[in-house]
Amino acid sequence: MARRALPPLPTDPYECLIQGCERPWEVAVDPFPVAPRTWYVGNNWVGAYLLQSSEGLILIDTTMQPQVYLVFESIRKLGFDITDLKLILVSHMHYDHLGGVRPLVEASGAKVMMSREDWAFLNDRPDQLLNNGYPWGSFEPDAFYSDNEPVVMGDREIRTLLTPGHTPGTTSFFFDVPGEAGATHLCGLHGGAGVITVTNEYLRDNNLPMALQQQYLETMLRVRDMPVDITLGSHPAQVAMMDRVDDIRDGHNPFLDRAVWPRMIDGRLDQIRKVLEQTE
Repeated sequence: MARRALPPLPTDPYECLIQGCERPWEVAVDPFPVAPRTWYVGNNWVGAYLLQSSEGLILIDTTMQPQVYLVFESIRKLGFDITDLKLILVSHMHYDHLGGVRPLVEASGAKVMMSREDWAFLNDRPDQLLNNGYPWGSFEPDAFYSDNEPVVMGDREIRTLLTPGHTPGTTSFFFDVPGEAGATHLCGLHGGAGVITVTNEYLRDNNLPMALQQQYLETMLRVRDMPVDITLGSHPAQVAMMDRVDDIRDGHNPFLDRAVWPRMIDGRLDQIRKVLEQTE
C-alpha cells in the first residue's frame, strides 16, 4: 500500500479543517476491494468508491480537486479507462466530497447526480462549501435523487436515502452485492456522519438553522437498524477502514462485519444527544 504513518485522525474528520491536522488528503492509498466489483479509490482521509456495472463505472464522491489525480490513478490501476466512468453520485455538498466533480466530468463525460436539497444549499450558501482556499470548479447536476426511485445503471442498483443533518441534503447509499452460496450482502455508506457541523457553535457562527440538529438525530435513528453487512466510510477513519486493508485476501473480506454499522451510528447518536443537551 502507498501509505505512510500519520498521527491519529480525529473521530470526526472535519476537525482536521479546524484543528490543522497534517494534510492526510494528500496521502495516496492504492485502490482496494471492499465488495465484489466495488473498490475504495479515495485517499487516506476522504473516501470515494468505484462500482463496476454492465454499462460502465459509477463513482460515489470524488475527493478534493487538487487530489483528484489520485482518483484518476486508482481507476487506471484497476484496469479501467477514465472514459469508462459514466455516473458520479455526490453524497453532500462539502468540497472534500464534490471538489473533483468538474475535472472528472470533463475527462469522462459522466453524468452527475446529487440531492436537490444540497444543490440549493450550495447555491444559496457557497461559503458552506468549506473549500478552505482550494480551487473550485463549478458544475451542473444532470439529475436529482429520489428516495422512491433507485439509481440504476446496467446490473447495479443503488438506493438513496435523504439523511439531512451534516448538510440539509446529505444522502446515504445502499446496494446489494453477491455473497457465497447465492447470498447477498447489503453495503451501506452514510453520506455525512460528522457532528461538527451541527454543534451549537457552528450553527450559530454560520447562521444556519438549529433544526439541523433534530434532523440529524431523526435520520440517525431511522437508519440505525438497517441490516448493513459492509459499512463504507465517507471518511475511512469513521469506521477504521485503513486498519483492515492488510487483512484483505482471497476468500476473506475484512469489511464484512454487521457490527460496524450500528456501532458507528450509536457513536454518532451519543454525540448528537450531548449536543442537544447543551442546546436545551
